[in-house]
Amino acid sequence: MTVFEGNTVAAATAAGLKQMHLTRDQVELEVVAEPKKGFLGLGKQAAQVRLTAKPQSAAPASATEQPVKSATRPASAAAAVKNQPKVTAKPVAQPKPQSVSKLAPASTQSVVSSAAKVVIATSAANSSVAASATPERTPEQIAARQAANEQAVRDLSAYLLEIVKQLGITADLDVDFGNRYATLNFDTEKQGLLIGKHGRTINALQDLAQVYMNHHGASHVNVVLDVDDYRERREETLQRLAESTAREAIATGKQVFLDPMPSFERKLIHAELANNRHVTTFSEGRDPHRAVVVAARK
Repeated sequence: MTVFEGNTVAAATAAGLKQMHLTRDQVELEVVAEPKKGFLGLGKQAAQVRLTAKPQSAAPASATEQPVKSATRPASAAAAVKNQPKVTAKPVAQPKPQSVSKLAPASTQSVVSSAAKVVIATSAANSSVAASATPERTPEQIAARQAANEQAVRDLSAYLLEIVKQLGITADLDVDFGNRYATLNFDTEKQGLLIGKHGRTINALQDLAQVYMNHHGASHVNVVLDVDDYRERREETLQRLAESTAREAIATGKQVFLDPMPSFERKLIHAELANNRHVTTFSEGRDPHRAVVVAARK
């Protein structure tokens, strides 16, 4: 017999059972004292219980003892065993893969069948998702798409020539067209007027051309406008600008802000200085006033 304490009778009982490694059915409980709260901490008393282990009765035969007793079965039990299917009474040759379902119990067969159905359904679902994600196009569809893109580029060329005509510029267009790109090169005697200061005119026309293609179902076609190899010369200029700006940022230790540029020109600056260990680049502002900032690494 042992007395245990706790804030409540239940808590004291639980503490006692845990310490004695017994369950509630295996002990006799006697409440020695009820808990008292007291007043302002005075007269407080914990609950007390006395736990007494009950005498253990003979445990029934466990499941592990049953096979031993089965060795001395009466004649009726032996007859019942004799009537069991022969498949369990004598050694059976290893079954072929296709005959496994015949030897499996009915419940196992149902589980295997259900699992097979799930696998088949999952495979079919995955196949349908993959097919829907990457639909195959017929040669007729591909040809129709290319024809539509070509027509969109022809319409774009006429549209741009009409715009530059309204600007007082006489020009011709040389078009280089592919599956995902269209380069339109203007041939004119007024290159400077068509390019504009820092390429603002030609860049604005290029943005307009891309919007035109997007509205005509050819958003995947990237449009580039050029005149008198301006894009190549501009790229060389931006590369020199990036190098000189990096030197300035390193020398002064301050951030250097470049003039606002379109996104494809800002990418050239970032790419040119990406491998420079002494500076870092980022962009600030909103288009069309977004600009590249070059700063020395700390």
